[in-house]
Amino acid sequence: MNFYKLLGVAFNATPEEIKKAYRKKVKLFHPDINPNGKEIFKVLNIAYETLINPEKRQDYDKHINKNSLTRILEEKVLDFLGFTDKPLKGLDIKTTVAVSLQDGILGKEKTISYERKVLCPECEGSSITSYSQIVKCDKCDGESRIQTKIGKVICFKCFGKGFVVKNPCKTCKGFGYIKTKDQATFNVPIGVETGDKIRIEGKGNCGLNGGKNGDLIVRFKLDTGFFEKSGKDLILNLKIDEDISSYEYIRIKNPLNEILQIKVPPNFTKQSIIKVKGEGYISKSGERGNIYIKIV
Repeated sequence: MNFYKLLGVAFNATPEEIKKAYRKKVKLFHPDINPNGKEIFKVLNIAYETLINPEKRQDYDKHINKNSLTRILEEKVLDFLGFTDKPLKGLDIKTTVAVSLQDGILGKEKTISYERKVLCPECEGSSITSYSQIVKCDKCDGESRIQTKIGKVICFKCFGKGFVVKNPCKTCKGFGYIKTKDQATFNVPIGVETGDKIRIEGKGNCGLNGGKNGDLIVRFKLDTGFFEKSGKDLILNLKIDEDISSYEYIRIKNPLNEILQIKVPPNFTKQSIIKVKGEGYISKSGERGNIYIKIV
């Protein structure tokens, strides 16, 4: 049986990490708390006493031959499949958020809802609870590896642990995590453009084996509404069927939804363009563009 995997620590775990993992497991299987945990409690004690003692640990490490090429290759395979005792950072979550011109000009605060994976609150990611049973793997007889024609290879029934968990955590069904709804609040960057991204640390999926959470990556899509956009300038195609020369003023809304009253220049025709200075979009440096009105 692999004592490292039983306690849920890495091969290079420090004595403090081993103590912490042992205390966590003992709380679940101490006979005074869990009458069915007597046998597991004995094995946990043996594992702890072996790994906490430097000489016993050295002998044990030689026994499991953890530094052999075969062992290294096996560990890489398990890492690839997600069966590992090494701390792994959680996966990032990517999402796209539509923002208005007003959001980009003012740098508005936004809150979004999304789904992510968090550590199971019942088993804290271990998949083991007080009603679980840890039994020796009958495929490898607790040795973590099985004999084949090409030599000893990792046991893929227990994935090299030497034991299997019966009656895993009911809350997460043994996965160690649950899916939950979460929210993230952030400010839209001033002058944001379609394709711009921000990273919110720790708001992605939970890590494994004590690894950090992933991040939430927010990609922005700028909605220009009834404007066309060219850099920080905005173009407004205004449909007027009547003779524009008879107009003294026209009214439009700027990107902030404010009504602007624009004076129509003398001798204005449909081929002319009205420039409204400083009422366009905004650059990342904070400079406002213009609105150009075309009569169509």
